[in-house]
Amino acid sequence: MNFVNLHLHSEYSLQDSVIQMNKLAETLREYNQNSVALTDHSSTAGWFNFNNEMNNNNIKPIFGNEFYMTNSYEEKSRKRYHLVCLAKNNEGVKNIRKLQRIAVENFYYKPILSYEDLYKNKNGIIVLTACSLSKSSQLILDSKINEAKEFIQELYNEFQDDLYIEYQFHPLYKEQSIINEGLLNIMDELSIPPVVTCDSHFLKKEDADVRKMIQAIAWHKKYNDITNSLPSNCLGNEEIVINNAEESNFSDMSIVNKAIRNTVKISDKCNPQLEEITRRIPSFTKEEELRSLFNIEWG
Repeated sequence: MNFVNLHLHSEYSLQDSVIQMNKLAETLREYNQNSVALTDHSSTAGWFNFNNEMNNNNIKPIFGNEFYMTNSYEEKSRKRYHLVCLAKNNEGVKNIRKLQRIAVENFYYKPILSYEDLYKNKNGIIVLTACSLSKSSQLILDSKINEAKEFIQELYNEFQDDLYIEYQFHPLYKEQSIINEGLLNIMDELSIPPVVTCDSHFLKKEDADVRKMIQAIAWHKKYNDITNSLPSNCLGNEEIVINNAEESNFSDMSIVNKAIRNTVKISDKCNPQLEEITRRIPSFTKEEELRSLFNIEWG
């Protein structure tokens, strides 16, 4: 069975991921995986290197974004929810870029995006319900199952067959099992297809310590206070996903197999025709050109 990682963060998810594009391509080749998504936190800055590096290695790039969502821009709180968006076609690429601009314009601690703006610019976008910090997951952890179901129903009303309920398996993070069970009940009631992701922030187990260091800096904590849910945070393949599902005591392994197959289906659905991106950096050869450009005097 094949597996496509649809939730992955690169070094452009600042102070959160340690994945470098060239190392990502090398690891994908080791796993014999020919497709991967990039879903940095509210950023498309990595798309340039991602596109070129994957194309150079005959790996299909899927362009995504994990947005920080808010119920309303008027709610001046630090509460933000995660949501994964993938570009299905060129219109999806255009709309994700537009939504990223909107999020930056409404910056409040982080670039934030309202669900209303997402729905206005939804064409060409595939949505995954995201991680434990998604709205649905947080409602489940707060024992608000009906509200979580209503929210996922709202997403389905907007995205229809381009919405997938996202499962993750982190055996050392016990709350994830609660989330998965809640999502399983909602999936059964609403008949929304599942997908499984690794939510990758590093490639190899030995990279986990480096990530812990940057997390400690970012969160102003001591290194020993940071925990990692190994091994499910590494790049992953179908074996890693299945093993972690078993270790997490997931109640229905048939869902896991279906969710893995859906990663390939989603990859097949994502086919934007991006031209090769090239750098456009001006070249200066004369001191006079620099003086003229910046209107300055040299000492």
